Amino acid sequence: FRIAGGDDKQGFAMMQGVMIAGRVRLLLRKDSPCYRQRRTGERKRKSVRGCIVGSDLAVLNLVIVKKGEAELPGLTDKMIPRRLGPKRA
Repeated sequence: FRIAGGDDKQGFAMMQGVMIAGRVRLLLRKDSPCYRQRRTGERKRKSVRGCIVGSDLAVLNLVIVKKGEAELPGLTDKMIPRRLGPKRA
């Protein structure tokens, strides 16, 4: 598995590149993750959690990178079809 992100118990999202186990307040701009710009040139100071995994996490998002020889029951033993098709043929 590869860690893709997560939230702590208060709902603050993990941000890649913040090498701390707790929360920090960062000034985020339009191309920053965890922030969506509302007006041109707007920046906002928001609380984000560091990318170090700790016991105070509530949600940890994982991505399956490589499939092993044994099946994981309920996860890799059945094929789930894609819900949506391509937008254009």
